[in-house]
Parts: sequence; C-alpha cells; structure tokens
Amino acid sequence: MILVWENKVKNADDKQGQGRFCQLGLSKSTGRPQKRSCRASSSFFQYRRLNNRDVILIYIDKNAAKIVDFGYLSVCHRHWSHHRPPSQLAPIPCTTRVLRFVKSSKMTEPIYPEDAIPWVGLYVCLASLISTLAMAADAFQGFRKRKLWFPCRFFTINAASLTLIAIAMKLPVDLNTDMSPSKAISIAFLVAMVGNFLPSLGLMDGKDLLLNMIAFGILMITITVNVWLQYSTIDDLRQYGILRFMQEHIIRLQMFMLICSLPWPFSVALTIPVSRKILQHRYKELHRLTSNHQEINFSYKELKHKVKKYWMMAETGDPQFAVACSPISSAFGVICLSLAFSSVYFFLDSGSYRSNYVFNSRLDSYEKSEYKWSMKLIVIMQTVGTIVGSIAPILRCLTSISHFDLSKKWTKNHLNLFKVEKYWTQTLQLWKHNHVGSGIPSRHCKKLLHQIKNMILNFCIALQILVVVICKTICLIPRSFLILFFCCCYFCKSLMKRFKQEPNASDSIVIPDMEEYIGYVLQTEAEAKLSKNMLRNSFNSITRILHESEEKEPRYLMKLLKKSTGFNGVLEFDNDEVPPVHPEEIQNCWSLVAVTLTAIALSLPNIANDQVNELLSSVSEGLQFVRHIEESLNTNGELVKARKAASHVWTDVEVYYRWLQIDLQARNGETSEEILEWLGDEAVQIVIQFKRSKYGGMDHSVLNAISASSTYRISQTILLHCKKQENWPTDEELFEFISTIIADLLCACFTNLPRVITMKCHEHAIEERENSIRTAAQLLGRSKKILKILKARQLPNLDMDSIGYIDKWHALPKSQIPNCCFSSARSQLASSSSSESIEITVV
Repeated sequence: MILVWENKVKNADDKQGQGRFCQLGLSKSTGRPQKRSCRASSSFFQYRRLNNRDVILIYIDKNAAKIVDFGYLSVCHRHWSHHRPPSQLAPIPCTTRVLRFVKSSKMTEPIYPEDAIPWVGLYVCLASLISTLAMAADAFQGFRKRKLWFPCRFFTINAASLTLIAIAMKLPVDLNTDMSPSKAISIAFLVAMVGNFLPSLGLMDGKDLLLNMIAFGILMITITVNVWLQYSTIDDLRQYGILRFMQEHIIRLQMFMLICSLPWPFSVALTIPVSRKILQHRYKELHRLTSNHQEINFSYKELKHKVKKYWMMAETGDPQFAVACSPISSAFGVICLSLAFSSVYFFLDSGSYRSNYVFNSRLDSYEKSEYKWSMKLIVIMQTVGTIVGSIAPILRCLTSISHFDLSKKWTKNHLNLFKVEKYWTQTLQLWKHNHVGSGIPSRHCKKLLHQIKNMILNFCIALQILVVVICKTICLIPRSFLILFFCCCYFCKSLMKRFKQEPNASDSIVIPDMEEYIGYVLQTEAEAKLSKNMLRNSFNSITRILHESEEKEPRYLMKLLKKSTGFNGVLEFDNDEVPPVHPEEIQNCWSLVAVTLTAIALSLPNIANDQVNELLSSVSEGLQFVRHIEESLNTNGELVKARKAASHVWTDVEVYYRWLQIDLQARNGETSEEILEWLGDEAVQIVIQFKRSKYGGMDHSVLNAISASSTYRISQTILLHCKKQENWPTDEELFEFISTIIADLLCACFTNLPRVITMKCHEHAIEERENSIRTAAQLLGRSKKILKILKARQLPNLDMDSIGYIDKWHALPKSQIPNCCFSSARSQLASSSSSESIEITVV
C-alpha cells in the first residue's frame, strides 16, 4: 500500500493543525494509484508552524518514526521524544506528499536517493584506502632506505591526491548531519594527510606550486568552513546528551588544531622558491669544482669517487629534506600524535556498542546514519589511515634533531623561539619591493595601490612570523627532551672512551672516507651542520647501491664481449657498395644495428638452440646499457626514430623469433645464402609498400620502413662479404662472424659509458637529481668489468661529440681504427670473385 499525508491548514497564520493518512491502491484498469480508504486511527501525528514552514512529527504503529523532508525519508527506529528541539525536525511544504511505499504482494518498494548513500560511503572508504596505502608506501620506503625524514614519492600534492582528499572528506562537509565523532575521525585523517605530504612541496616550483596551492587552499577553506558551520551545534548536542563531556572537548580541540594548521602549508610554500634557489646556487658552485672536461677516463675508482660526490650533493640538497626538518613539519608531528590518540579513543569508544547507529546508545534516539553499513568501514579505514599517516610526521619531529650536529650555536638558535630565519619572509619581502601598477597613469592611484599592497604584505609577513613562532613553541617540548637525551648520550660516550684502550676499527675506516665528502654537503642554513650519523647513512646508501649493482654482473654480455678484439665490426656491418633501397638514407643508431644483426643471426640454419639463446641474452643485457647511452647522446629527431624502430622490432625478435611479423626460422631447410637473399627481398617489399602507402606518415609504418631499410643494407653487406670469399662460410662460421661484429659494435658503443655516467650525475632538475644519480651509480656498478676491458684498448681519433654516433665511427678509414687486425673469417676474400653490384628499381 501507499501512505499519503494530507495536510489540512485553515489559513497561513495557523500555528498548529491536523492531518490524516490515506491508503492508496493500484487501479486494476489503469494500473495507477487511486485512493481507497483513510485510516486516521492507525496513525497519530502533530505538526507545528516554524519559520513559515510546516514541520510534522509522525508516529506510525507506535514503532517507527519517519520524517518527511520534501519527499525523501530519514528513518529512526525508535520513538521520537516530545522534548526534541524543534530545530532538529525536518520541514515539509503544505501539500500532499507520498511518505512511503510499503511492501506487499502486489507492489514493490522503489529505490529512493538515500538508498544509494551506503555505496557513496563505500566510495569514500575506497578513497581513504588508496590514500592510506600511498602513505604506507612512503613510510615503508623511508624505513627501507633508512631515511627517517621520509621523502614523499607516492603520496604527493597533485591533482590525484587532492581528488582523493576531497572524496575522503565527504563526512565533514556533509551539512545535513551535525558534528559527530565519525566526523572528528575524518578531520584527524585530513590533518595526517596534510602533514604526510608536506615535504612534497619542495618538489615543485613556479607555476606548478602556485596552481597546486590554490587548489589545496580552495579545498581546505571549503572543508574548514563546513566544519565550522557544524561546530555551532556542539553545545546543543552536549545539552541533550548526544555527546559526552570528553567527546565534546576532543572535538573542540580538533577544530582548534584544524584552524591553526590551516595556514602552515602556505607558509612552507612561501619558502620553497628561496630554498631551491639557495640550494641550486650552492650546487652550481660545487659542480664547477667537481666537473673536469678532460679525456674519457675508464678508471672505475675515479668514476665511483665522482658519483659519491654528486650523491652527497643530491642527498643533502634535496628540498624535501629542508622542508622535513623545518619547525612546521615538526609541529605537524606533534599535532598528528595527539590526533592519532583522539581517533583511537573515538574508535575504541564506539566499539562497545553494536547497533546500526553511529557511536553510542544516546545517539540512537537522535540520528541513524544514512551511510548504514558503510559507516563502520569508513570509521575503521580512516582510523587506520590516521595512524599510518601519522608515522612519518611524528618520526620527522623526533629525528629532526639527530640529523644535525648539536653545536652550541645551533642549539641556542633553535631554542630561541623568536628568532625567525631570513628565508621564511624573503619571498614576501621581494614581493613588497616589486613595482606594481605600471599601467596606471595617475601617480596618486599608484601611490594608493602601493600602500594597499604593502599593508597586505606586512600583514602576511606578520602572520608568517607568527606561524613560525607558534610552530617553534609547539616543537619546544619534544626538541628540548631530545636535546637533553642526545647530550646525555654524548657525555656517556665521552666517559666510556676514557675506559677504552683501542679505538673502534669500523669508525676509523669509515670516518676518513667520509671526511672526503663533507665539503659537498648542501644546506639552506649555513650554521646547520649535518651530524655524522646523517652523513654516514648517506655515504652507506651510495656504497650499498654500488655494491649491489656490482653483483648484478651481465654474465652473458661479458662472454660476448670477449669475442671482440677491436672495433672492426663498426666498419664491417655496412658496405658502401650496397646501393640504398630508399633515396633518403636513414641514420643508424647503435641499438638498431645490434637488433638487425641479431635478427639476421637468428634466421641462419643449423645453429644450436643454446647458441641462439646465449646470443639473445647477451644482446638483451647489452641493450640495457645502449639505451642509456642513446637517450643521453642521440637526441636528434632521426636518431630518435631509429631508436624507436629498434625497440619496436626487438620485442618480437627476442620473444617470438619474428621480424616485422615474419618468422625468422621459417626457412631452416634453405641455405644461408638463400635466407640472406630472402631477408633482403622482404625488406625491399616493405619499403616499396611504405612508399606506395597513402598513410606513409603513420608512426607504425615509418618504424617498419626504417627497420626494413637497415635490414636490407646489413643483409646485403653480409651477403656481399661471403661472396667475396673463396669458399662460402659454414653456418657456424657465419653465426660467429655476426656475433663478433655485434661484440665490436657494443664495445665501441660502451666507450661512451664514462661520459654518460657523468652526465647522469649532473642533472639540472633538482627534483630528478637523486634518481638520476642512482641510475648512474647502478650503471657504473654493472659496467665495472666492461670499463676494465675498454681501459686496455686504444680509442680512435674522434672528438667527444663524434664518439657517440655510430655513423661517425663507420666513416673512419680502416687505418684509423686501432688494433685493426682482421681475423681469417673476415679477411679471406676470393681473389677470383668480382664484386657484383646490386641494382634495385623501386616502382
């Protein structure tokens, strides 16, 4: 059946009135609802006139109360108290409204908008879960790398994280319900997330920082205003017994912390441009002292020494480290600790009540959560997220003291609450002295505008100083205890040294090595000197990376490189007697030639599978080094296309033994000569098809044409080489000949490794510097034995720029290639064979 409320009001001035419920049924002829009977006795109701609206309090069967708010329901299972404040009742208009569809055998209950709210709650829970996992990943990375200042990598301030925060804060911004402990947990989760990604502000500069802070500011102001509007109902909730005394004061404290911490991220953002400028300036000074533009040096020891210098500069000059050690970051740690305890209190306080209502039995008589079963998931997830998200801010606060050497001057400055460093207000001071209003002709208007600007900036400077002083005050208690603790440890160690006869052997070895790199430490504050523990951790981390990389020796590649005795293969992979298949000759790159030679080697018949697999593994390991070299040196458009073509072909060659969808081992029954001719013909057909194609500009077709052109020239060069010999080489000899060319080619390419490692050490972008140096260290560790091989060889007479291009090597005459001694397989030429020219007509 359908219950319909008929509201009967005599005139607009009536303060009270009565109505009745009518039962509607479905018409058998039309199928539409029609009135059947009225049952006023089964329901009792009253209403009052409030704020020019009719408010109704409904009792149905004396078991369930239903409030109608413009046609949708808010259900409470228990009776409504007659002493409820009228402001809590829901308004409806003076009209006939459908209250509820009651299930029966003839009618089904429709879906109301509030029925979807639990699924919205599940969406909120999912956003909270993703944020929690990202913060947990950052915490795990910090512990794994022994960086207890926890740099942000996964949970950083960007469009994705701000969207997750906005979704997770659905409860606090919901104005349809009053302040509750569940919303207090969400507020704690919000502050934990902000404190967690605070160091990520150091990764941004200029426009990105401005746009992200504007978006973050809009979000935070919206959340704070909505929470403040609900904050006014706390007194009523306390008066009517909805909130207990402890819950009320914890919520008040959380609101105070949220408002106080609102300007903190913006205060940190104002210091980022100045901090980055200081660190970048000091980095450039040290880079000029470190970089030496000399000849290529294959000494592993010197390259390792250079990598460690740049690593110390990158580690200590990270803007995230400067933010993580700031007073504001430490203050967030103190606040996150208190909010984590409050969230755990609310969570444990709610766990003793097993009901469908939010937290306690006194709340049961007031409000049932519209989120239903998803509310518990949200509370559990955000409580866990608050605890996980508080790990990084709390440990940043506790370990910030241990990062610096506790000198008397540094300790005195940090205990001085009213000393604000210059870089906190330097950006605002620069804005204050900037000229504005150049387009305003009137001098008086310019003067007025300048005065208004100065007044606003003076207020911002005062607010910035106030924020720093407040944060230093908050951090005073934990920092004072930590300073006393470290001082006690220092005196205990001093006393222990008096009773020790022998110095610690491990420290005597590490400290001299570490002293060499202390001069490459970067800091925003000149007075702050990093502690030995911090320097030792940074030094040990780069040592560990190098050691782990050395253990990942490319075994198959080293076995292949032993076949090389010089750089002769760079000259032999292409012959000028082979006419071009394309009028516009392509530029070769290292990887394209290596991949093409490997594909040709795989197509040869009568080769053992072990040899084929070993060659594939060798080339695969070699291409890992080649890609780093090409990405650093071969950056022009044509070489980038050739590099993409090589990458496009290599996957099929390595995995499926195919070249451009052609099975390389489909003609194992034929001779090697026939296979080489077949590969050349297939390559010509692909190029012809590309030239005839109407869509010749497509990337896929271009890459195929580049690969086909390279395959044609190399296969015809090998074919021409074999025809010039007295006897056609066996399949094994031809396979070894191609393998040797690949080895020579890779050795020539690897002569660029020292230069590439140095280039990766010096990364201009400050936010990418650490990852670039880590890559350089890994590349250096894996290439230790390669550098040892190259150190014993003499390089051709090529300048630093030309040595990175394979075409420059190929253009050298044989007399300029050092150790140009050709093997018998290379030098035996048939004296009677004439070099036949190959003519191709492209239609």
